[in-house]
Amino acid sequence: MGTLMVTTPATAREAERILSAAAAGAGLPETVLAVAVLDASRGIPVPARVERALRQAVHTARTPDPVPSSASGPYLLPLREDAEKALGLFFETRLRLTAAPADPEACRAFEDSLFTLCLLVSQPCAPEALHEAVRYTES
Repeated sequence: MGTLMVTTPATAREAERILSAAAAGAGLPETVLAVAVLDASRGIPVPARVERALRQAVHTARTPDPVPSSASGPYLLPLREDAEKALGLFFETRLRLTAAPADPEACRAFEDSLFTLCLLVSQPCAPEALHEAVRYTES
């Protein structure tokens, strides 16, 4: 999920919907699509059917809803030390995943740290959460 969240960009819930929709569109199990997303991030070609299904699911997810979101508003800020710790853990797990991309534990740790950042800075989208955490800790 973390890879899909970062590459799309998408929230965890959107990434799950994209993966489910792509799996249904390709007529394959979600696990096969998840492996294909990881393979694509490593430069390994994926089957055309899988790529088409993923592109369509991402496009559908990016089509704006007619009802505006009411998620904006003031948020509580985390302790700066907590944000710095979570950001450090994110970069640590990213390096670990880069060093061992096939390690499921490294992938799980990376996704967990990314999810934690999203929750900590109240940003549903992974790239925005990372940007917000860096901005917050540097200010």
